[in-house]
Amino acid sequence: MKITPSYQLSVLDEEEYSEKMTAISQQLAKCRQEGTFSGFDGKPLYYEYFQARESRGAVVLVHGLSEFTKKFYEFSWYMLNQGYDVFLYDQRSHGRSCRLTEDPDMIHVEAFSDYQKDLHCFIRDIVSPVTDGPLYLYAHSMGCAVALQYLAKHPDVFRKAALSAPMIEPLTGGVSPKTARFALGAYMLISKGRKRFWRAHDFDPDYPFERSQDKSRARFSWNMGIRLSDDRYHTTPLSFRWVQQSLSLRPKLMRKGFLKKLQTPILMLCAQYDKVVCSQAQEAFAAKCPSCRRVVLPDATHGMLCGTQETVLAHIQLVLDHFS
Repeated sequence: MKITPSYQLSVLDEEEYSEKMTAISQQLAKCRQEGTFSGFDGKPLYYEYFQARESRGAVVLVHGLSEFTKKFYEFSWYMLNQGYDVFLYDQRSHGRSCRLTEDPDMIHVEAFSDYQKDLHCFIRDIVSPVTDGPLYLYAHSMGCAVALQYLAKHPDVFRKAALSAPMIEPLTGGVSPKTARFALGAYMLISKGRKRFWRAHDFDPDYPFERSQDKSRARFSWNMGIRLSDDRYHTTPLSFRWVQQSLSLRPKLMRKGFLKKLQTPILMLCAQYDKVVCSQAQEAFAAKCPSCRRVVLPDATHGMLCGTQETVLAHIQLVLDHFS
């Protein structure tokens, strides 16, 4: 079954959000294709995709830290109603995909390039056999670092890319990134990095909306409900290796040779009040990347798709304008 596009953009409001998302989820369930594919090292990764009638192309989505496919059903619905197929997958150590440590809630990766290799497998084995139309890339936060590495290595695959609150460099809580990289590098000499990072926190089922990076209480409650419904969505604590790898990103992404490889037109959507990733790093990257256009959404926080109705509408409209 395929979704018949309405070609209308009407963002869900707070008052009826839960009711409408329930109906949307039920409709998506009727046309969802799902399964597992093998990552670059053979480990199983979960995927889903949805198709629109008379598709104009396909959007491949790469989620952020602690996220999962179901969190992006609202975004998927908007894309489907504009005539785009949507392909999503859970990255390793996330959602319904493989775990790399004995702790099922821990997010771990040996190298950030592993994420990019998994994305390549997803496109090669799942996306390409299904669609022959143009491909568009959408990524959020951590997923943007994955997307940029992929775009540099495979410049001809995607027609355009949109990056939401990209993690060029994570914020380090008052410690300079250089100092943090040195300290973690020293620790990595005596550890394989699979231990829990000392500032890591477990999933908190009572985490308050007021402390979140969301501005929409309805969207926050909906996503928390999904996480509470399935233990596989509790991934929260980080390994030392993941933190060390995330802090090594900026020097790699800012290299002149890397930036020259980025030929795909990129829309970078940044939040005015981002307390998760470094805004200065985003600005510096966009200034040095000729293919990148940076737009700052006023009064937005890191979770822009979970922002106010005005922020969500502006975000989606910018993405659609860029893709079209």
